Amino acid sequence: PPLVDYLLTGVLAGPGGFGLVARSEAISQLAELGVALLLFGVGIEFSLVRLRRLLPRMAGTGFSQVALTLAVTAAVFNFFDVSWPVAVVVGFLVSLSSTAVVFKLYADRGELASPQGQAAAAVLLFQDLALVPMMLMLGPLAEPSGGQLVGESAAAMFRAVLAVVGLLVVARALLPRALELAARAGTPELFPPLALLIAFGTALGANQLGLSLPIGTFLAGLALSGSPYAHQVFAELMPLRDAFIAVFFTSVGMLFDPTILLTRPLLVTAMASAVLLKGCICGLVVGLAWRSLRLGLLAGFALSQIGEFSFVLSREATAVGLLPAEYEQAFLGTAIATMAITPFLVTLSQRLVHRKGSEGEAEALELDEQVLVVGYGGTGEAISRVLAETSMPFVVLDMQADRVRSGELEQLPLRFGDATRRAVLEQAGAATCRAAVVAVSDPAATRRIVFQLRQMNPEARILVRAQGVEEVEELERLGADEVIPAKLEASIELFARLLMRLGVPRHVARLQESIIRLGHYGTMRGVASSSDLLPEIENLIRGGIVETGEVMAGSRACGATLEELGLGRGRGAAVLTVVRDEEPRSTPGPDTRLKAGDLVVLYGPHAAVDSALGRLERDGMELGDSAAQGGAQESGSQPAPTD
Repeated sequence: PPLVDYLLTGVLAGPGGFGLVARSEAISQLAELGVALLLFGVGIEFSLVRLRRLLPRMAGTGFSQVALTLAVTAAVFNFFDVSWPVAVVVGFLVSLSSTAVVFKLYADRGELASPQGQAAAAVLLFQDLALVPMMLMLGPLAEPSGGQLVGESAAAMFRAVLAVVGLLVVARALLPRALELAARAGTPELFPPLALLIAFGTALGANQLGLSLPIGTFLAGLALSGSPYAHQVFAELMPLRDAFIAVFFTSVGMLFDPTILLTRPLLVTAMASAVLLKGCICGLVVGLAWRSLRLGLLAGFALSQIGEFSFVLSREATAVGLLPAEYEQAFLGTAIATMAITPFLVTLSQRLVHRKGSEGEAEALELDEQVLVVGYGGTGEAISRVLAETSMPFVVLDMQADRVRSGELEQLPLRFGDATRRAVLEQAGAATCRAAVVAVSDPAATRRIVFQLRQMNPEARILVRAQGVEEVEELERLGADEVIPAKLEASIELFARLLMRLGVPRHVARLQESIIRLGHYGTMRGVASSSDLLPEIENLIRGGIVETGEVMAGSRACGATLEELGLGRGRGAAVLTVVRDEEPRSTPGPDTRLKAGDLVVLYGPHAAVDSALGRLERDGMELGDSAAQGGAQESGSQPAPTD
């Protein structure tokens, strides 16, 4: 994982390695910004819907794991003559696992929605929330007066809770409204500075109330969670966050002195043993809560590391003089080692439980097979309504605040976001979506969206609405599977209807449409068809087709036999099967009598099949046939020939 790369880079480049870089105040300040932005992203990810769904198990498994790990670790270290404040801090550090590493591993394996992913998420989310009270406890632990540790801690927690609630209420009332006004302004340049103002402004406000900068940004993200504009804010800050996080973890690695492995091997062993014990506790708690030994093993292995938020606690504990230097070094060495081996532990756990073909894979696949719609204009809205009516899971992205609001009022899954930003697409599930429809009016944005979608998801079916036919070739080169030029599609539909009005069978008219699209709309652009396309066109025209028609009440076919209708082998259109009450009747004879609702599968030349379908429809007359007969009666001529 990248976090491990940053840590190892810091170890090698820092004073404990080759001494290429020395720690400085500037690096420390940049690292603090990285922590703040990291917690801002975590706060945004805390969807209220997600929290409500996981709350029962999150409260049970998460609280049990943190409490048991903290109690056992603190008791063991205190038994070996470590003071209670230091032992409690060590328990804090060990009890937290790495949300970034575990989520990244499960996301890469497509298992975030699987049972093991949900179990790990329940524990990790509680651990992330537990960071706030842990940080608030550091002050009373560092400076207890007269043995009143419990009373001082309770008072500090009460003051902190008031500050957190007050800040959260104010932020919840003001921040979403500010983002909505910025979105309605229609000026994309407003979002980057506004995102910075929200993140760091709230952090400074929290600092004035006695809270730390990271807690302030976490509260800002939490206030925005659930807002349709939150993902756009997150996308604006993601490049900064990634850069500052790299600085933070590299600076943490620079703190580590490898000589601690030689000077205090027992301390390092004790810290590593505590992490191993934490993994056993995680497995036990999850196994009991989910009543599954398999999930317990998977979660225990996956959560057996020290997390990135433990580094935040370590920095704060060291700053207040609560964590001795040798304990910090032992913690850093254990954290780097356990985070580095986590991918191998996850792979080992999968082999131990033989997860191939498990129900978790099926569940994850089902949850990931959604459709991503980019743009909620005329085309996007029509597609979204059809998807909603067919109960197919989908997500819509749009940059117009009014459209997002109207979609939300209709309870459609609309999100505000600029789909040209990779982070926005990631948040919308582009990497795992089944198909994507791009229907935006900006050609440059369309090209960028298609390129990023294909890079993120090589398997997805990407359909694009283009403005002009000149864009087709470029969009297909960038990864689009199908490109539909909006302007020419209207011309093609008019052309097909004209053919039917002139008496051309509707199947032949639709065939002409296929020929035009097959040649990338070259016919309508005045471009001659290529030589390799001509054989395909000839096969389409000369070959027979298979078509299914329904016997409609009031039609000539309702109550008639196939022989009476002139259908069957040697009669132009052959009847392959008749489906009645969802039961197919293969090779029906000429005496087979049809009734309303039957599905008839026909095979034959275009004209014969078109004529047969006309007999199945009400009044025995289809639009094209009616036009053909009317035209023939008026002119006395035969239907117009086709190309």
